[in-house]
Amino acid sequence: MKEQFFHRFLKRFLLAAAALLLAVAVLVILFDPFYHFHGPLFGLKAVVTKSEYQCIGTIRNFSYDSVLCGSSTAENYNNRWFNELFGAKTVKAIKSSGNAADLCYYLQEAFDGHEVKNVFYSLDLFSLEGDPQKNFLDDTMPLYLYDKNPFNDVKYLWNKDVLFEEIPYLLAMNLAGDYDEGASYNWWEYKTFSAKEALSHYERAETIQPEIPKEQYEARLEGNLDLLEEMVAAHPETEFSFLLPPYSLLWWDNAYRNGQAGEYLYARRRIFERLLPYANARIFDFQAKEEVVLDLDNYMDPIHFSQEINHWMAVEAASSDSAFLVKKENAEGKITKMEELFFRIVSEEADRLFESKDS
Repeated sequence: MKEQFFHRFLKRFLLAAAALLLAVAVLVILFDPFYHFHGPLFGLKAVVTKSEYQCIGTIRNFSYDSVLCGSSTAENYNNRWFNELFGAKTVKAIKSSGNAADLCYYLQEAFDGHEVKNVFYSLDLFSLEGDPQKNFLDDTMPLYLYDKNPFNDVKYLWNKDVLFEEIPYLLAMNLAGDYDEGASYNWWEYKTFSAKEALSHYERAETIQPEIPKEQYEARLEGNLDLLEEMVAAHPETEFSFLLPPYSLLWWDNAYRNGQAGEYLYARRRIFERLLPYANARIFDFQAKEEVVLDLDNYMDPIHFSQEINHWMAVEAASSDSAFLVKKENAEGKITKMEELFFRIVSEEADRLFESKDS
């Protein structure tokens, strides 16, 4: 009798456990906060705040015709600006501190599943330093969301954080009513942008390191530019807008003091030389805008600027006669202008700033 009771109890328990596991899996598949299986449910806004977990799903499963990609300097763009300015439907592809290989991985995923009309590419100079043969997919990433292996999906379907944190957050943001879908991965709202804040995040080196020889970085630089040039050449139907974001005088001062300034100035020249020949590639150079670069109130640290700067760049990128558009006939002038601003920063502006700070 006891043995029969035990078997009945075990059977009911296993059935109940299986039903519970099935219910959890169905719930995760239905709401799918990482958009691994599908886009947003009808009527729900897409809530995207975790790029490493959500970018790949949005790229594969959302409906769009344009991609906005870049590092954290691109996160404060609002997709809506590009939709309105370009008549586009835009999705973000973001990798914090992303290298060219990382972003090209995302772009290839987009091209594999969509007809892409526009690519808005925030081209950071430091993104050309990485290994062009290696993207960011490694054991530090949630590979079960990337590898298209259905057996790995158990890590997503029965994940307590997804069930008890991500799904409730998705619903809460939708119920709040004022969530802005265009502000995907946006972080500016709770940050302070001021000279004081920017300086608090910069520790100036006392000594100036020798300039890094070209042979130590040229191969990596050219390898990364190969990736970008190959992407542009392979998709002549897509218009690529490369936006060079403005870094503060602190960033340039640091590059000078650690011996990398020559590398970055050379990278700018090679970007122009490699990409300008393509009819479907436009370059917008915002890096020599003195009113931005020299005004630390635009920054929260040496590199991250306010959302107003992002909006200004988006508007300029939509203009066919923008003063920041690089052309073959003005490229050398823009190279010279940035070099002159750089030398002014390291010979005057930075020293003056720190002398007044210390006095």
